[in-house]
Amino acid sequence: MKIKVILMMSTVLISMSHPVAMLMSVILLTLSMSLIFYENSANSLFPMILLLLILGGMMIIFLYMVSLCPNKKLNYNIKLIFTMMMIVIILTINPLYFKVQNQELTKIYCTSFMNIVLMMMMYLLITLMVVMKNLNWISSPMKSF
Repeated sequence: MKIKVILMMSTVLISMSHPVAMLMSVILLTLSMSLIFYENSANSLFPMILLLLILGGMMIIFLYMVSLCPNKKLNYNIKLIFTMMMIVIILTINPLYFKVQNQELTKIYCTSFMNIVLMMMMYLLITLMVVMKNLNWISSPMKSF
């Protein structure tokens, strides 16, 4: 059930076009992922660090987006609603497909999670480089008052 919720939330994130709605979707997705990590691990340090880092960055981005975006009404996408209904139907048909194997989930750096950890490290490194490049390129505040 938890994996179904995460899949639906990531599908919603992909199909959104309003920046504030996208940020709210990322915040909810991060919160649900950290809750799943907390339930599957013996210690709560990794989910707490993940939650604090990503939510801290998202709150800063949220403040910039709210100040820069025009106040326009968020329209509901009918295609998105139908897509979500189809995903729910597909996910309920075959529940055995998403069964999690009984592996050692208590360690962060176990061999089954090594690919995920390496991908997360590369993603964070690339994100850091992009942010630093953008900050050097702009070298001024995003909005002057």
